[in-house]
Amino acid sequence: MGSNTSVIVIHDGRKGHLNPSLAVAEIIQEKYSLGFQAFQLPITLSKKWVSLFKKFSNFPIFYKFLGQLFFKFEPTGIQQTEIIICSGMPNLIYAAYLAQKYQIPLLYVGNLRKFNENLIDLSITALAQNVNCKQIILPTPPVSAHFATQLKAQEQHEAVLLLGGSTSDYPFSKQDYSDMIQEFAHFVSIHQLKGSVICSRRTPDLDPKSLDLLRAQQIDHIDPHQKFTMSEKLAQCKYIFVTEDSITMLSEAIHTGAIVTSVCLNEAKTDELIEKYLNYQYIQRKSIAHLGQVVEHYSPIKRTDMVTPLVQQLDRLYFQGHFHKVTNSRKKNKAYA
Repeated sequence: MGSNTSVIVIHDGRKGHLNPSLAVAEIIQEKYSLGFQAFQLPITLSKKWVSLFKKFSNFPIFYKFLGQLFFKFEPTGIQQTEIIICSGMPNLIYAAYLAQKYQIPLLYVGNLRKFNENLIDLSITALAQNVNCKQIILPTPPVSAHFATQLKAQEQHEAVLLLGGSTSDYPFSKQDYSDMIQEFAHFVSIHQLKGSVICSRRTPDLDPKSLDLLRAQQIDHIDPHQKFTMSEKLAQCKYIFVTEDSITMLSEAIHTGAIVTSVCLNEAKTDELIEKYLNYQYIQRKSIAHLGQVVEHYSPIKRTDMVTPLVQQLDRLYFQGHFHKVTNSRKKNKAYA
């Protein structure tokens, strides 16, 4: 691959979608000398349109026709693009349209959720899926090298609480967030640590009692509008607490090598990805009331644990011509780990 070719990362501005895609693009850039650009969707797809496009994905001719009617914009240099990468269903819908129109290989990071897998060239996930496209299974979702800090977490004296937001699977209430902050404040006080609470765009506004507590204990409160670099912040921490709804933040925390705790509502109820992390001892898992009851166990993951399997399979696919779509043959449930 020459330096004049490129990768396009399609995203909607959500860091949970953008960051995993950029992590893959960074590895491809380093390994294959492919420059990349990020292209943000200029529109927001409603749930109604997402559902409609997912259904039409099973009829590629109609999908392409619907895409031509709906998408009146394209990234600069799309015809010279070597690979498209994306994560998140709205981005996949647009990326699949471009990939089909210009016959560009598409790498998707995440669960396909009944989208037609035959429009995907490579699925990159932490869990195997029952799909027809080729899969690369990584220890965690892709994470940028910036999070694989050279600092020793054992020598740090900070702790951070990363707050996501309520979802149907993780219905955290405003009271739950208040309780988390109270438990976290107690933890940093007991261990004499510098503390920070980082809120995402999905985090509800903190109540006055919580804000007063943070000020009283001189715990930094970082809201979504403040500019900071997450990787630099996490690199300074010995302890990282993450609400369990935040898949991207949890995977980024794991790659720092710190003591990582997933904060849940019910310790008896879990899912397949969290079970994997627990089995590999990447994380500890605590309910809100037990948030501070963690042991000093550092995430053992290494950068090569993620990069090596990804590069091995990208090498095979590249040298077999899969990036150039020389064949449409696919094997059921072909997964690489």
